[in-house]
Amino acid sequence: MTNMLDNYKIVKDPIYGYVRIYEHELPIIDTLAFQRLRRIKQLAVADLVYPGAVHTRFSHSLGVAYLTQVFVEEALRRSEVPKSDIEQYVVFMRLLALLHDIGHGPYSHIFEDFVLVKRSTSHEVLGAKIARESQELAEALENALAESGFDLKTLASALEGVTIDRWPLKGGLGRGSEEALFYILRGAFSTDIIDYLLRDSYYTGVGYGKGIDWMRIAHCISVEGRKLVIESKAAEVLDQLIIARLWMFSTVYYHKTVRAATRYVGNLLQRIDSEKIIDFDSAISDVSKYLALDDSYVLIKALERGFEEATNIASRRIPYKAIAEHRISMPNVAKPLEVLLTMSGTIIEDSIWESLKRRGIELEKGRDFFVDTPRLPLNPMLGDDTIYVQDAATGEIVRKSVLELTWFHIPKTVAVIRLYADRTKVREPKVLIDAFREVLKGSELRSFY
Repeated sequence: MTNMLDNYKIVKDPIYGYVRIYEHELPIIDTLAFQRLRRIKQLAVADLVYPGAVHTRFSHSLGVAYLTQVFVEEALRRSEVPKSDIEQYVVFMRLLALLHDIGHGPYSHIFEDFVLVKRSTSHEVLGAKIARESQELAEALENALAESGFDLKTLASALEGVTIDRWPLKGGLGRGSEEALFYILRGAFSTDIIDYLLRDSYYTGVGYGKGIDWMRIAHCISVEGRKLVIESKAAEVLDQLIIARLWMFSTVYYHKTVRAATRYVGNLLQRIDSEKIIDFDSAISDVSKYLALDDSYVLIKALERGFEEATNIASRRIPYKAIAEHRISMPNVAKPLEVLLTMSGTIIEDSIWESLKRRGIELEKGRDFFVDTPRLPLNPMLGDDTIYVQDAATGEIVRKSVLELTWFHIPKTVAVIRLYADRTKVREPKVLIDAFREVLKGSELRSFY
């Protein structure tokens, strides 16, 4: 293989400075499918609270590709993989990183939760479909992969392979297996997580990602068997990374107003779906139609129909207000953590609705009121990821859960369940608050504890 990493352009990134885009990647980045990511905000509606949070899936994808190259090169170099083989894996893994969010719909995870989940699909599955069926993108990918030793089928399988058992690479790799590469993009300290922490922190202005020494992690990883292993001397940086993720969750991702806006946009998407303002089923089955969907397209369609929800979103008038919250004390983590792992807002909403009904009060659950729990994928407390830590002196490799690291012993400020009400429909919130407190202290949820 000729060295595909010799020819490149550079672009200025606010997080990493100058980053490379390789010649074979330019036709991919210039496709309609990839350029569409400029029109999908990384944090969906967080800019309603943090005005600077208007960064996109486009810039995030470039950042993940940059980090992925650094991690692959460092891990494979330390695992004694030949330089020519490292170049092949860099080409493949960078393409995978560039496309890892290509299947996101408008408003990113909100679209996933309110539209895709009920159709038993995901942005990863749609990303693989776009890679295979968008003629422009597929041709660009095939050309880029032609000299790399990989093919489009393998790349598409890797895009939708969100668990290790579905990861398509199984061959040998220096002192280990290609399976370990899965964890560079999908693991507990993945390049995806690192970039969104750095980037989201920068654009919201909260600063929690500032100073994360991600390069130390890159310098301390290697492939040993099927595992991606990190040396114990980088343990403090892992804690720093996860603590930053915890505070980002508490301050940004689970911010009470952000979550109110998230539900309101979700309700709008559901209305658009039910009234067939946009035929999401057709878009999901037809890649060309799916690629027309972005944040602005959806909002404009709803505004054209005179939807009150769209007008309110466009003018930042979100009717939902957090009227009560229940904090779970975490001195003994096992049982409260079990609560968070199993409890959903829907279960609590059902119990509140039954309580209100017994009192002769009719409110529509999920619309007039809703319950939000920290049961979200961005919550680091709910991860069951495994990390393999190698003792720098003895070489012994120890398997650890993320929850066994030092960070887990700090106060658990994100263990909060919130009750929201539509201020335009709930005139007397006290009875709703009383029902919320009754449910959380009563027999309905006792089994969770």
